[in-house]
Amino acid sequence: MAEKKHPGDTTEADVERSSEDIRQDIAKGEKNISQTVDQIGELIEEKLDWREYVKDSPYLAIGAAAGLGYLASRIFIARATPMERIMGSIAQEVRGSLGGVLVGAAGSGLIGATLRSVAVKAAAGWIKKAVSTDAAGGGVGPQSRTGCDSTVSPEVDTSTNI
Repeated sequence: MAEKKHPGDTTEADVERSSEDIRQDIAKGEKNISQTVDQIGELIEEKLDWREYVKDSPYLAIGAAAGLGYLASRIFIARATPMERIMGSIAQEVRGSLGGVLVGAAGSGLIGATLRSVAVKAAAGWIKKAVSTDAAGGGVGPQSRTGCDSTVSPEVDTSTNI
């Protein structure tokens, strides 16, 4: 039967030999650990290599890329505020109603478009002035004028008293 040694019953040779054995065991363990870490690193690299996945199933890779692209576009796209949507609708209506004018402006160049916009602005100012003058005169609509320049004759009493 093997005898048990107590920690206090060691000799100097046993201590040196055991420390040498410990160093050798540590060196072996270090080699084993480094080999294991290298193997794990290679496995992780193989698993994360996207080229192999694409090579194995290209259609799935294209579908995954399209799906991720769609999700990214939905996340990062700027959404229009309600005011921007309203202004967009108004701008679209104005473009639709002025379609012929805009086509003509694009055809004749920048100078023609500028001259037309100045004319439109002057006409709008003239109309605004005419409307404000009529409103200031108390009339809602055009007033009939009588006098020497008018084509409307003053009311004549056609009833005769006999």
